[in-house]
Amino acid sequence: MKNKYSLSSNLILITFLIGIVNLFFYDYESTYELAVLIFILILRYAIFVLIKRRFEWSKYLLVIIIARSIYRLCVVFADIDAVPVTKINLILQLLMSVMAFAVLFIFPKMKEWANDRRAYFRPATHPQH
Repeated sequence: MKNKYSLSSNLILITFLIGIVNLFFYDYESTYELAVLIFILILRYAIFVLIKRRFEWSKYLLVIIIARSIYRLCVVFADIDAVPVTKINLILQLLMSVMAFAVLFIFPKMKEWANDRRAYFRPATHPQH
């Protein structure tokens, strides 16, 4: 994959924009909950910038975002009064975050593994006499 950083950063930017939309749809019970969401939004934007600038270690920050997305999804799905748009947005955020991580980390490893496997099983060419 030639431009994995660009694709991954665009996916994270989309999750950031979805998070901004969620600001208007979800009813926050406390100021602390709103502050955490704003912090996560800032973190998403920072990850977008770091990935765009090709910082290799930024893909590990995605793990934090994915874990937070899973936690948030569990909390919101347990809330009966939550707006369905919020639930859909959280699912989209989680899927896109996982895809961004896969583009940066999993797909290159799979390609490397496939190339190693292909080289291992390639028949040896012996010149005929």
